[in-house]
Amino acid sequence: MTQNTIARWINPKVILVATNLVEGHTFMLHAIYQAKLSRARVLLLHVIPPSYLRTESVYGRPFIQPSLLSQYVRAKLDELAAEFQCEGIGCEPIILNGLPEDQIPTLVESRMVDRIIVASRNASGVERLIGASIAEALISSVAIPVCTIGRHTLPPLASTTPPKRILLATSLQRESPMLAGFANALAESHHSHLTLLHVLDCAGMTEQEREVARCKAQLQLSWLVPKEARSRHQGVVLTQEGEPTSFIPAAISSMSQDLIILGAPFPSLISWILGTSVVHRVIEEAECPVLTIKYSAGSDTSREVLYDSVDSEGLYVQSSRETQQITLS
Repeated sequence: MTQNTIARWINPKVILVATNLVEGHTFMLHAIYQAKLSRARVLLLHVIPPSYLRTESVYGRPFIQPSLLSQYVRAKLDELAAEFQCEGIGCEPIILNGLPEDQIPTLVESRMVDRIIVASRNASGVERLIGASIAEALISSVAIPVCTIGRHTLPPLASTTPPKRILLATSLQRESPMLAGFANALAESHHSHLTLLHVLDCAGMTEQEREVARCKAQLQLSWLVPKEARSRHQGVVLTQEGEPTSFIPAAISSMSQDLIILGAPFPSLISWILGTSVVHRVIEEAECPVLTIKYSAGSDTSREVLYDSVDSEGLYVQSSRETQQITLS
């Protein structure tokens, strides 16, 4: 990830707000808040899916004439766009026809979008097989941050105050340095308090193995915070034990945060159908926006670090001048 990419992501100039026209007022408040925070221009998008484009009824089923639907969508988008414009935000309403998961990535590329804001849809089981969440489709496909507003997300406290508390939950896999670089830069830009959280799955380990795993995770988390950044913004690294898919959402719910950052690996088919992936569960339970970033296989996964020794409790005891090439995998 280049410094220019990080700068665009932490201070987006073009934000795509994907709307299904029925989100609550909280969704719009967060979209307005984020646009004002970075003085971004908003592309307000609604995609009309093919199922609504029929020109004749089938076996007497009711249908909506395409022209009437387009008129309704245009009127509703203009109404929502006026809310942005009243706040001094440039907003362009856009209507596209097709599958949202196809149309939105294409628009992102053609209009140089820096961030997507979308609402989550609470569905599971057969309903998820019939129609997947657009939010989850975007999270696993686009190469820019996707900010999802879940059903429990609270309205922003102020219209222009930057987030005071940011949480990065990391699996310490290959995407971790990339995510940490973005989270650190975002925290420094907004003078926010940053927390890095990793949940250890210690099932079946001996006590000695658990101790080694805890120390290793604590070191890896500390390496993700650049030394020069530690003195510029307050941060905390937390390692806790539990089954990640259950413990991470529970741990995050117990912390008061203004923004949560997650990596976005593509979920397995079973977890996607059942809605049991960590990303899905965090989005559904979080009371603040969740910003996800898809890991790119071409990202650099190694870094040369100056590391600190830690004791058995994960406390810093001395600095070492030795450098190692660390690969977080």
